[in-house]
Amino acid sequence: MRLHREGFVLAESLVALSISVLIIFTLTYCVKEEFKLINHWEERVNAHKIVLLNLQSKNVPNPLVIKDKKYFFESNNNEYRVTVNKNVYQIKPAT
Repeated sequence: MRLHREGFVLAESLVALSISVLIIFTLTYCVKEEFKLINHWEERVNAHKIVLLNLQSKNVPNPLVIKDKKYFFESNNNEYRVTVNKNVYQIKPAT
């Protein structure tokens, strides 16, 4: 005859549930951090694009809005600066 061990099944289920919840939280955190990294790189690429646009034409609006973010362009003595969300991307041309 088989003995039913209901307590063991309950403990096994709780362990499986806790492992699943831990995996979900870990994946959520990792995806959130990856989106932050992608957002940072996107801002950086857009800042470089704005510098190139301003070098090609002087009719570029300032501030320039891209994806609901305001990019402010400044130029001082062969130094170009783009500010967005308290981040400053500074570019110095090679001499």
